[in-house]
Amino acid sequence: MDKPFEFKSTKPDARVMIFQVIVVSLTSFILSSHMAIAILFMIMLILMISHNMKDKAIQMVWRYMILLALYKILDMLQIPYLTIMFNLIILLFIRVLPAYMSSIIMLNKMPMNEMMTALQNMYIPQMIIIPFAVVYRYVPTIIHEINCVKVSLKMRGLNTSLIGIIIHPMKTIENFIIPLLIRSSKISDELSAASLCKGLDIANKRTCLSDVRFQASDAIYCLICIIIAVSLIYMDKSGFLL
Repeated sequence: MDKPFEFKSTKPDARVMIFQVIVVSLTSFILSSHMAIAILFMIMLILMISHNMKDKAIQMVWRYMILLALYKILDMLQIPYLTIMFNLIILLFIRVLPAYMSSIIMLNKMPMNEMMTALQNMYIPQMIIIPFAVVYRYVPTIIHEINCVKVSLKMRGLNTSLIGIIIHPMKTIENFIIPLLIRSSKISDELSAASLCKGLDIANKRTCLSDVRFQASDAIYCLICIIIAVSLIYMDKSGFLL
């Protein structure tokens, strides 16, 4: 007799991905030395490459290098007030980068149905799950819309670079921000309607074709995350990483 067809859930589990984002976010803001943050960045970079996200990993490397170069240049120039202000902003972006990378991995690799089933198994209230589901889909969609608006502006010969935005702020609002706001409103309505069509507002428990379970491999993954985070924090506070 043939075995019934089964849908395998994505590994690691959705709860593990959420846990990873929380751990990386807390660790990146607890660390104080540049070396410790750089090691955390490298770990997230390796993780992105292991998830077949090489293009995004290269983008993250470029962003990190640009931020680090700006920090070093401003530190050498020592412009009164401006150096301190801009260096603080740059350091904030550098600290946020590992958490941002962890969030990208979760958004790109975790199916929506498994994420919602995992949250429901954690007894998260529906009033939290439904907005989270809409935002979970909204972020990648709005990024796609931003890229579409940029392409359409380039086709019309309009400047979409950072310098063009700074030089012509009013044109940026007219040509970029307004179309994006109109599209954002339509997207939010469409996503809300799609969520209702999928039965997110019903009181009954959701079912999922994939077998979403927290297994031993997921527990080991969480343990490794904790060990790496604690080790980095310990080495940072002990002065091993300057």
